[in-house]
Amino acid sequence: MTAEPKFIVIDTETTGLFNFTLPADDPSQPRLAAAAFILANEAGEEIEAVKHYVKPEGWEMPAEAFAINGLSTEFLDANGVPVLPVLDEYQAHIEGGLIVISFNAQFDCKVMRAEMRRAGRPDLFEETPNICVMRNLSPYGKEGLPIMRGFVKLREACEWFGFDQGEAHDALHDARAARQILARLIADGRLPEAKIHYAKNPPVNADVAREAAE
Repeated sequence: MTAEPKFIVIDTETTGLFNFTLPADDPSQPRLAAAAFILANEAGEEIEAVKHYVKPEGWEMPAEAFAINGLSTEFLDANGVPVLPVLDEYQAHIEGGLIVISFNAQFDCKVMRAEMRRAGRPDLFEETPNICVMRNLSPYGKEGLPIMRGFVKLREACEWFGFDQGEAHDALHDARAARQILARLIADGRLPEAKIHYAKNPPVNADVAREAAE
């Protein structure tokens, strides 16, 4: 089995939930607070993993989000890194041709393209092949996995498969849980081809992003 990475499994923690009717980088949209990146080979086996906390720059963690992810503004300020190095790492993996894997890729990919746009960079979204391992669990629904309208909670999926999720709403633990699901889909021959999706809303700072690309 090759040790070369084929996938980057990601999970993010944020300051809240998205309004999917608005552009990712709208000022009202949530900010990236933590990100985990796991490189995995063609079998879905972990090669290396990293988790970054992001230092708040002009934003704070709301009490509602803190109650879920346990990340306070003070903790992030003391333990976080600027967002730009995190974006550098993510961008290098995308430009290196890795396929993005996430449990609810619609959310995590939107988080990353939002921060790329805010940084004045091309968001790479329409150049990023990705697979949502949550939305591709439907075959297991016929076998007893409790899927409702195409959705299942990560905790419930892990319990059904017998995987250890670890601490919920910890970016690295959730990414490792998603990687286990990736490996199971591969082993069962049920992993679909990666697709490139297209943003419904243009960047708020479209002119900035366009200039950065030139």
